[in-house]
Amino acid sequence: MTRLLPILGAVALLAYPGLTQASILTFDIFDPSDARYSGSEDFPEGYAVYQEYGDRVTSSSQLLGTTTFEYGEGGEGYTPNVVVEYGPFSIFTGGPSLWRYDYGDLVRVLYQGSTAAETGNNYDFLVINLRADYGYDALLYGFDLGGWFQSDYEINSVSVYDAQFNEGFPELNRAFHDPNATVFGAGPTHTSYTFNAPIRGKVISILIDAKNLGNTSELIGIDNIRFGQDIDPDPGPAPVPEPASALLMAAGLGAVVLRARRR
Repeated sequence: MTRLLPILGAVALLAYPGLTQASILTFDIFDPSDARYSGSEDFPEGYAVYQEYGDRVTSSSQLLGTTTFEYGEGGEGYTPNVVVEYGPFSIFTGGPSLWRYDYGDLVRVLYQGSTAAETGNNYDFLVINLRADYGYDALLYGFDLGGWFQSDYEINSVSVYDAQFNEGFPELNRAFHDPNATVFGAGPTHTSYTFNAPIRGKVISILIDAKNLGNTSELIGIDNIRFGQDIDPDPGPAPVPEPASALLMAAGLGAVVLRARRR
């Protein structure tokens, strides 16, 4: 697990075969039918990210209604069995949002948009979850961070978990941890995190903890999240249906039995 420092205004990446087996979240999102989009704006600055972006990637361009989601790809496959979640999020205060420029040299980034103290929900950290279907694991290869207005910042930490992040127990299931992390932006450049062996889990959580920046934690942006999927070698028992689902299944089975008896 290695964090690489910027060199000559760019960030060098470790070269290893696993890096090519990935979908890449570049946050390229287009919707010409939305009145908020104008001119060359690919998405409205500061608007919340589509929660569907990154779900079940099967090609470099996917259409959802009138919205086009575009992705990078390493050359060996996409991630049809992984969904992505961005948080914290509230319908009252919003959540992770999009911006196109000046987070170092990154183009199109995600940042935590709910940082105003007056909202009553000061979300001063960002979490991205990669959640795999039953029978699969998600794999995380790396991601980039940049500092707004092409400036450098030191934040509390950058962490990755091989299970669902639990805010009450932040050290549980932590597979990678970089305390007092420096996020580069001046130059402009950026900071890159890559992993010699991908971090693996049924759920992978990326935590960007910029609480030390307070209401300006939005100054940290993430981009180029590279992830893949693989067969889970030990999937365990299949998940038990929720009570409502179990009732529907039972009702359907009862109908089949009743029909058989009538015949």
